[in-house]
Amino acid sequence: MKIGIVSSWMETLSLFSFLTRYNHEFVIYYDSINAPYWAKNFSTSLENVKRGVKYLKDQWVEKVIVPPIYELALLNEWEKIILPLFKTYLLDYCFKYSLVWKLGIIWEFADIQKAQELVDVFSKEYSLTENQKSIKKFSYPFHYWCKEEHILNSLLTKFSWRSHLTNSLVKYEFRYFKDSNVDTVIPCNYDYFNAERTLSKLFNTKKTRFHWLKVLESIFSDLVWNSTSYSVSIYATDQVDYLKNTKRIMRYLQRWKSVEINWL
Repeated sequence: MKIGIVSSWMETLSLFSFLTRYNHEFVIYYDSINAPYWAKNFSTSLENVKRGVKYLKDQWVEKVIVPPIYELALLNEWEKIILPLFKTYLLDYCFKYSLVWKLGIIWEFADIQKAQELVDVFSKEYSLTENQKSIKKFSYPFHYWCKEEHILNSLLTKFSWRSHLTNSLVKYEFRYFKDSNVDTVIPCNYDYFNAERTLSKLFNTKKTRFHWLKVLESIFSDLVWNSTSYSVSIYATDQVDYLKNTKRIMRYLQRWKSVEINWL
């Protein structure tokens, strides 16, 4: 299967920690000239994402993965080509396993209100489970606690997710949700899943849920059909020096094979 990916930074490429295990032809639109999307105005970044999706359509991809919030914004317009990875994550896990109606949303500093608005729109498609209906303290619609993240992703250009500084910052940023007693934390950037072990130690899973990367992998395997070979082609809008210097990502992408890199 030919799968396109739109990314401006590491936010979508971090999915290759499991995508590399599946035999598909991956075509990456690496929008380095507009990086990072999350640091810019939402409408501006949305137009850049649309440009990437249109380019990948011209490459005859069958499905396209885009960063979470932009996926929600584009699904109605391009339902046939956008892979509903994050939407399924919301409906089948974040909403379904919520027991006290309190959801936490974390995103970078571009339009956190837009993130809440889009999540709320899709929550209206959700039907309560019988278990939720039987819980007296459950209230619907969901209530949201939003956290605007300012420094974590910027520092990740210098430090790894395993460093003591990064883990301390993750705990600091997410403690807001622990103190607010939210039921489920919704990360609007796939990069946060790299810190899932740190978050599992921070949260009491009986009170606050953070669904792990294996959930996304399970959703992905259900949404796509198997292919026979693995390959990666990258089309960069500017340059890929940062990408090449990120050894973890390149190791995921290569899977003992060469990666084709092109400049647009």
